[in-house]
Amino acid sequence: MHAQTSSRPKKTLSSLCRTVLIASCYLAIVVAADPLTTDQIFAQYGFLQKWVAPMPSKPLGPNNPSNATMTPAGAKVELEGGDTGSLDLGSKAATNGHRAPADTGEGFVVDNWRTTYKSIQIGGKNIAFVPDPIIPTPPLSLNANTTTNSSQVLQVYYPKGSYVPSLGSVTGGTQFYATPFGANVSFQSMMISYEVAFPAGFNYVLGGKLPGVYGGASYDGCSGGVQSTGSNCLTMRMMWRQSGVGEVYAYIPSNTKFCKDSNVQCNDVYGTSIGRGTVFFAPNQWTRIDIVMQLNDPAGLSNGKLAVYLNGNKVVDMATLSYRSTGMVAFHGLMFSSFFGGSDETYATPVDQYIYFKNIRMAVGPEAKLYEGSGTSAASLLTSPWRQLPSLPSRIQSSWLACFLALISPSTLAGAFMWITVLTWQVL
Repeated sequence: MHAQTSSRPKKTLSSLCRTVLIASCYLAIVVAADPLTTDQIFAQYGFLQKWVAPMPSKPLGPNNPSNATMTPAGAKVELEGGDTGSLDLGSKAATNGHRAPADTGEGFVVDNWRTTYKSIQIGGKNIAFVPDPIIPTPPLSLNANTTTNSSQVLQVYYPKGSYVPSLGSVTGGTQFYATPFGANVSFQSMMISYEVAFPAGFNYVLGGKLPGVYGGASYDGCSGGVQSTGSNCLTMRMMWRQSGVGEVYAYIPSNTKFCKDSNVQCNDVYGTSIGRGTVFFAPNQWTRIDIVMQLNDPAGLSNGKLAVYLNGNKVVDMATLSYRSTGMVAFHGLMFSSFFGGSDETYATPVDQYIYFKNIRMAVGPEAKLYEGSGTSAASLLTSPWRQLPSLPSRIQSSWLACFLALISPSTLAGAFMWITVLTWQVL
């Protein structure tokens, strides 16, 4: 009897310890799954450089072309890399025909964002900087990166009747390229992050484009139905669809296996939709998007990486993309592209509308080593956290591992020791 009485407290203590241990495991897993800030994502993937888009300290209105200084055809202008060349206003690489004053939205972007050809390709007059008109950013639990670098936000204007600028009679939205890390350098991995807000009552119609990145030569296709050949260019933008549903909108090479992925909708004429429905752009609030990309390397393999975070939570995680078919294409810079469309007037906005952007950031990994051909034996894979984190963040993986070892251990004390050991390894 005495033996039974003395053993009961030990059993109760053991059960209590095990209960506490299970609760600790659960808490650690929940904490590990908290939304990530942009800086945490930057660190997780081992990026080496970052850029924050400058924003003005005061409002800057849209540019009025009639008051601007005209750039005549044939004039010498500074091109990418500091070279000068003759400007053909009829070419794709030409400016929109005027130099914007510095005290306008267009002028500020051209002067401070390293835009290619020192110009806005389309819709410069639709750019302005205004005080934030949207309700306060959601709490940290919903959006873990709320720090702004200015009281002003970028406003893009979409006039009534506008859709794809090259097709419609009314120019809405804007499109331009920028090379914040240098005009003559490309990268193996790239990240773009920004917050976007659609005002209350916004009419999404059938959809439209949002900013992303480009690789290869700018103005060389990979948009507007001009497909990627794998050796010319690539673009990775976001897109909103009807009712605010979002997706990644890609112009990259495709193959049968890739197109059969349930997360992918290929299109032989226009861009490929990736992760449609995993993103939602709610009206009258800021939504943060982080897109992380790593080239397929060697270029002949379909092992490119893509991760998309919505307000700090990963919603897309793929490792089967083919961004290119030759080692001469790599990530290059910003493609700020936003307009309604769609390729026909059914996408046109029925009223004047605005979309707002802030906290626009980019980050890059190592410089790409360009090479001819598919490079199946000439290029080496980039060492990065992608290999260490195949599907779940390492914190979650190791938390599950610790819990599993602790629970199967015949000794609660031994289980606790395993738990502490793994946690210590995580921190170190």
